[in-house]
Amino acid sequence: MRRALTMFDALCLGVNAVVGSGVYLFPGTLAQRLGPASLVAWLLTGVLCLPLALTFAALGSMEDRTGGSFRYAELAFGKGIAFVVGWSAWVTSVISWAAVADALPSYLAPFAPSLAIEPYGRIVPLVLVLGLAALNVRGVKPSARLLDAFTALKLVPLVLFVVVGLAAVRAAEFRTFAPHGLKALPAMALMTVFAYQGFEVVGVPSGEVREARRVVPRAVLWSLFFPAVLYLFVQLVFVGVGGRASGAPLVDAARTLAGSTGATLLALGGVVSMLGFNAGTALCTPRYLQALAEEGLLPRALANVHPRYATPAVAIVASGAVTAVVAELFDFEHLVDMAALAVLAQYLASSAALVRLGRGRLRLLGVVSVLVSLSFGAQGELTPLAILGGLTLAGVALAALTRFFGRARRLSPDR
Repeated sequence: MRRALTMFDALCLGVNAVVGSGVYLFPGTLAQRLGPASLVAWLLTGVLCLPLALTFAALGSMEDRTGGSFRYAELAFGKGIAFVVGWSAWVTSVISWAAVADALPSYLAPFAPSLAIEPYGRIVPLVLVLGLAALNVRGVKPSARLLDAFTALKLVPLVLFVVVGLAAVRAAEFRTFAPHGLKALPAMALMTVFAYQGFEVVGVPSGEVREARRVVPRAVLWSLFFPAVLYLFVQLVFVGVGGRASGAPLVDAARTLAGSTGATLLALGGVVSMLGFNAGTALCTPRYLQALAEEGLLPRALANVHPRYATPAVAIVASGAVTAVVAELFDFEHLVDMAALAVLAQYLASSAALVRLGRGRLRLLGVVSVLVSLSFGAQGELTPLAILGGLTLAGVALAALTRFFGRARRLSPDR
């Protein structure tokens, strides 16, 4: 594999993975359930995610192979537990990719109203996912360049929303800080995990990052810090200008601030943000399958590298195909619930890995991260947990079949 990715690429990968659809879609729900106290949800989740980001930064300095949390679990616990972690990471990426692809038609609808009508709205995610898979087969650097461009473009409308909106914030909107109490805070904090998750993917393509042990830790931490500050200011402005829950809350708030021009700019920003998230997830998702296949835990064909483009082409095609199917079967809200819980398996396993591998303060950091992961997981509902459990068992069964047939081939007298 070519080490073609730079520090800038790694940082864009992380920021892009974090700043996706959540900041465009969640402010309305948060304001509706918590009022101005919605700022606490963003702040609380950001603070709780800090030890998790520090954990991934520490682990990233120990490992420079492709695979991210799978490799960290392998270092600490061996291949058995590592497979469950790696498979869960792949499932998380597929679900997150499908979720944001599903959300895209609602932001394209102002520019092409027919996309809000079935079946056209279902075609967009399919074309997007398969198109990005095809691009990723062509090479990691073209995909990274596209990702870098999307990352820069997606931040411009959000920064403008904050800069223009701060001057229009009304103090009266904050007089009753928690009009509905704080009973909904735990559930809203779990929801905002979806908007914060993404910093963990920085280490996934480590095998293609230059000086990965130095670059990955820095990129992980900045990938949490930048979005956390941005989210707080976006919510502050949203609440301060009287934003309300809707299908596209930031677009509606921007219309209040700057008329149709502001609404169009934010709608375009939402489209770019979601496209960028899809581009980044399309790059990372197949690398989990590749790492699992390299260790013989999944069929070896998934680790095959394209002879011309030096990319894991089979893993890319397989990941794209599964994501396209998932995007067609589930809607955005159900996918968000599953993705938020699925990523916690990675957080928990990686935190436990640091407890095992670290010493002194690093071990204590791992313990804190384990507790944070468990506290988030305790807010989950039974249905998405059951679905994720079934997907994990399916992965274990696939791994068992892979090992069985691999052993059978080795024992075959014809070989």
